[in-house]
Amino acid sequence: MENQKTSKKALRHLIEDSMQEALKVLQLPDPGKKVTKVLHRNSRKLATLFANVIKHEDKKKKKAAKFMESAVKGKAKKKDKKKKQPALEQPQHLEAV
Repeated sequence: MENQKTSKKALRHLIEDSMQEALKVLQLPDPGKKVTKVLHRNSRKLATLFANVIKHEDKKKKKAAKFMESAVKGKAKKKDKKKKQPALEQPQHLEAV
């Protein structure tokens, strides 16, 4: 299985560049300082979200692969059906003399 890590910084640059290219296609006036700030901030937030999604997908893939390996080997977890249940204590009745 390939071990592939994507950094947040790389994702941020990818998202920011693609948003800037999309804005250029719209033939809008040149973006000012505020527009670039907003693009940078939003690309940072999106990169964080995508990094989390990628991490969770990788965990799911690893878990599925591990399950398949254990299933092929025949090592299934068996639950102990004969668990000892704690006996309930009877309340003691104390009599006042």
